[in-house]
Amino acid sequence: MAPRRSGVSLEPLIIATLGGALAAGLIAWQLNLRAMDRHINATRSTLKKLVLPGGIPPDQRVMEYLSARHASIEQRYRSLLTAAAVPPLAESAAADPQLYFQEQLHEVQRMLERLAAARAMPVPEQLGFPKALPPSDTVPRLLMQLSLVKELATLVFGQGVIGVSSVKLEDPEAVADEREVGVFLTRLPVRIRFTSSLPQFLHIVVAIAEREPLIDIRGLRIVSGEVPDRLDVELALARYLPAASTSR
Repeated sequence: MAPRRSGVSLEPLIIATLGGALAAGLIAWQLNLRAMDRHINATRSTLKKLVLPGGIPPDQRVMEYLSARHASIEQRYRSLLTAAAVPPLAESAAADPQLYFQEQLHEVQRMLERLAAARAMPVPEQLGFPKALPPSDTVPRLLMQLSLVKELATLVFGQGVIGVSSVKLEDPEAVADEREVGVFLTRLPVRIRFTSSLPQFLHIVVAIAEREPLIDIRGLRIVSGEVPDRLDVELALARYLPAASTSR
């Protein structure tokens, strides 16, 4: 007697397995298409930013133009930064910055006394000058402000002004870029008050405008003096340091 065959057929199981694999493949294919579509859209969006006016698409010549343009802008930026910002301190000041600052402060005070005595004037009042050793991280900006005071005093006294009443160091100010992404310069203000004639005042302003690195005239106040042809002048001036070179 022949053996009986099992009543279970394998064909439906094979068909179901193949169908499941096909469905999984279709799903993976759809997901891959969507990912590719997102990648294409992102690439198109990036390329639109590179298209020059007039709808010129990016190619090798466009990339060369953009690279040259970027290099030109970077060079101009460096040039302007060099003209506007005072260079960092010399290495000789880094060994003991507090002692170096104290020496420079005494030198500025003695210079103001000599300039005033040579012209039979009262010594200018010195405002904002530290009475004790400052923290080391504030020394770079204080030294730059002292340097500006020396330069201004020499310039103002050299014009033969009638008198210099005060020089003042003011707190530094952070300068952000136009997009306000971050601080890239620190403004170092100094204020000076003096009495002069109009021609003397004009010569001082012209001399300040010709200085390098840049001396920024931030504010100006002029009042007629009690004596005719005399002006009481207050100038708010500043120089700049790269933000990484100074601290509050």
